Amino acid sequence: MNGIDYFERGWSAGRDTVCLIDGVTREQMTYDEVRALTFRIGNALKGRGYNTGGHGAILALNEIGAFVTYLSLFRLGMAPITINSRNSVEENASLLDAMDCEILFYTSAFEQAMDTVRRFAPRIKEYVCIDSAAGSAPSLDQWIDGYGADEFEIPHDPNRLLLIQPTGGTTGRPKGVMVAHRGMETHVANMMAMEPCDYRPIYLAAAPLTHAAGYLMQTVLSQNGTGILLSKPDKQLILSLVEEFRVTHTFLPPTLIYELLDHPDIGKFDYSSMRCFLYGASPMAPEKVKRAIEVFGASMCQAYGQAEASYPNTFLSTKDHVEAVRHAPARLASCGRATPFCMVAIMKDGQLQPDGEIGELVIRTTGIMLGYYKDAQATAEVAQNGWHLTGDVGYRDADGFFYIVDRKKDMIITGGFNVFSIEVETVLLSHPAVQNCAVVGAPDPKWGERILAEVELAQGASITEAELIAYCKEKIGSLKAPKQIVIANELPRSAVGKILKREVRAKYWADKTRMVN
Repeated sequence: MNGIDYFERGWSAGRDTVCLIDGVTREQMTYDEVRALTFRIGNALKGRGYNTGGHGAILALNEIGAFVTYLSLFRLGMAPITINSRNSVEENASLLDAMDCEILFYTSAFEQAMDTVRRFAPRIKEYVCIDSAAGSAPSLDQWIDGYGADEFEIPHDPNRLLLIQPTGGTTGRPKGVMVAHRGMETHVANMMAMEPCDYRPIYLAAAPLTHAAGYLMQTVLSQNGTGILLSKPDKQLILSLVEEFRVTHTFLPPTLIYELLDHPDIGKFDYSSMRCFLYGASPMAPEKVKRAIEVFGASMCQAYGQAEASYPNTFLSTKDHVEAVRHAPARLASCGRATPFCMVAIMKDGQLQPDGEIGELVIRTTGIMLGYYKDAQATAEVAQNGWHLTGDVGYRDADGFFYIVDRKKDMIITGGFNVFSIEVETVLLSHPAVQNCAVVGAPDPKWGERILAEVELAQGASITEAELIAYCKEKIGSLKAPKQIVIANELPRSAVGKILKREVRAKYWADKTRMVN
């Protein structure tokens, strides 16, 4: 299927159904209205010389205009570069330049960032401000003026590029996961197989649609469902919207789930409509999962996977959660069993391992990425004997449930987002006061893992932890900046002088189990 076909399937099942709702303003658009606008934007793109196979991007929060524009790129067969608005402006601009963005749509909240984007991504041809005319950029309404909703189709090609998902890089260079149209099809098929949906879903999209939440939206649209979009994860509003709109689906990172469970009004609303409360991408303590089931009912389910392999690759279903609470509580630490359209195994030294043996999780599926954009070496490094190497280390039990125990590389998952330690170390080492550093993930009750840096200062240098944290926020944004910095007299080193990061990390996990889902 083409990327727009999931929306088309939903449209054919109910043209007058409400497709999108702004959770704050209550603005609404029906499937018919969304469809017409995607054709108008698609025709405007064609009229201005953009073609199937090109690259575009959207810099926005979860907003109706932004998501319709995203669908419009799918309509023409252009690949969205799914940048995260929480990144620093310089980082996003560099990503857009590295991944050959041709046109950038953005909302007026990011107008002040456009000068920086233009400086770091000079090859972007055109800018469109979605919600209003701003600076030198026209509004979306102005930009599509004169273009009608004439229907058109693009050829079906399951191996054509659907989107580019930027991900952290161990060398400091951004990598772009090239997801094919068959990748989204694999995702939707696996979601429908694991949590069948024989009703019209109502989806509360409070997590960024640039990540896993956006994938789940395609499943919802295919069922003529309604997406309620929240630009910011307001806890009180999330809880009240579930009751008001009888929400059936949502995806949230554990950090936000913890905050919901601790909210003083958690017991004031009715959550009985919830059928698929999906979490993943970050550790979630079993006791917190049990509490979530008590509050939100038998709706909790967990997905594990990667953009490189069209998540979910393993799945802990709502039924699995209920059975685990009753009969096998330890299973709540599992990331589930392999999904129907995905093979998952454990590999060590190129050989598949039996149950109980620890090794790297490897995946085989038609949803495997086309590769990393313009990075053949990185693409080759994650492939072996027909398997995709995840970089996650774990084991499978006798019942087929997978458990992740560590990461092969030093990736930190904080608040549901992936951060590579070397990205943070590079920034810290650029400060003249820093002689050496080691960045690790430390256990955190809110974030799952918090980014912690131990730092050796240059001789005679003096700087506070707060000043270093502020420096990192300016360079790479608050998402990737350390939450804690420890000034160390000396970092542990090997015989050849290499900093032993595992010893730094071990101090903070001494009395805890490092559980990564």
